Amino acid sequence: MTDSSNQATSGRGDDVHRVLDAVWRMDSPRLIAALTRIVRDVGLAEDLAQDALEAAIRQWPEAGIPDRPAAWLMATAKHRAIDALRRQTAFQRKADALGRDLELEQGTAPDLDAAIDDAAIGDDLLRLVFICCHPVLSVDARVALTLRLLGGLRTDEIARAFLVSETTIGQRIVRAKRTLSEAHVPFEVPHGADFDARLASVLQVVYLVFNEGYSATSGDDWVRPALCEDALRLGRVLAGLVPEEPEVHGLVALMEIQGSRMRARTDPTGRPIPLLEQHRARWDRLLIDRGLDALARAESFDGPHGPYALQAAIAACHARARTPDETDWPRIVALYDALAKSAPSPIVELNRAVAVSMAYGPAAGLDLVDALVTEPSLQAYHLLPAVRGDFLMKVGRFDEAAAELARAASMTRNVPERNLLLERARAAGEAALGRAPAVGRPATRDEPPRSVDITGAEA
Repeated sequence: MTDSSNQATSGRGDDVHRVLDAVWRMDSPRLIAALTRIVRDVGLAEDLAQDALEAAIRQWPEAGIPDRPAAWLMATAKHRAIDALRRQTAFQRKADALGRDLELEQGTAPDLDAAIDDAAIGDDLLRLVFICCHPVLSVDARVALTLRLLGGLRTDEIARAFLVSETTIGQRIVRAKRTLSEAHVPFEVPHGADFDARLASVLQVVYLVFNEGYSATSGDDWVRPALCEDALRLGRVLAGLVPEEPEVHGLVALMEIQGSRMRARTDPTGRPIPLLEQHRARWDRLLIDRGLDALARAESFDGPHGPYALQAAIAACHARARTPDETDWPRIVALYDALAKSAPSPIVELNRAVAVSMAYGPAAGLDLVDALVTEPSLQAYHLLPAVRGDFLMKVGRFDEAAAELARAASMTRNVPERNLLLERARAAGEAALGRAPAVGRPATRDEPPRSVDITGAEA
């Protein structure tokens, strides 16, 4: 083979991998969902999808990229599903249960135009969403399986995003699929009260993924934009699948508005920039507009607003303010009052204290925070001493502020956040000695609180 031929082959291979990567990220959830309906086993469905992907890697560099790559993968995977069923002892009985028309649909030369039935796959995709977030799985397993099957991420990508070993993530995914199989979880959309409970689990998983990207719990990076993008994509897909669920639109609104600030949340060195110090011209107006539209959709439904819609309304108060001074803090306090009734938790109360401090002064906020100091669920939550340190700084109790901020720094596993808290502790210490002006950073946090509770919008 000549050098030019080698170069041409290499170029085709690069094109194939680029196309496959894009197609897999966008269409693998639909592919796995459709296959799960056929074989009734999410683990086997993913294996079949991976087989189709490997076939494409082998064949496309020579045969060329098909006009409809996703349909090619679907047709190939369905053929392999039929072959897998044939190899089972009870194939005939299973074929009767699943529908004999599957083989007829494929034929010897499947029609790629019929390989993807958008309406049917929309239903399948919703079923897959509920399986990935089934309560029989741990929260960690739900997150890993969701990113793998619905986000199209590789195991190593998930491991890097959450700063755990690839082996750990791989084991979580394998155990999750085995648990679903052994529990005989049906491939169906739940109904009634079960639907509401399961949907809450789905929304929790999506938001946990977003939170980890928006404000990483550990590591050297303050933000991980790719995770936010994955969560937003999942949220938008979910909004299309269940358009009559207001809390889905509320979550999308919250993520869109918070995601709009990503470029403004760090300086060029990666140092965190608090909300009230951010350059608002760097906020993404397109995402803000999309978020406000989603919020309007959530608020258009009858009945009280849910926790995600309330948090989105809080985020919207910041998005609508052209400058920090224009922020409607009394409105935010009122929204937190409603959130505390809808989804009561100590973390909501902590955020409400921040809003009260901004609306009515740091002393009022400090009184509320002091009442949370003995709360058991907040003992390991670093934002409690961080917020209290801010309030103490503002009321001139600098020695106490320095101690609280240093304690908060010792409790966080995120390096940029630790450095910021230590910087603020040093400033408080200098102020206590009269060596520096008493400059306190705003107590407002530009991040969702860390908790599995339904909480989130910054105060």
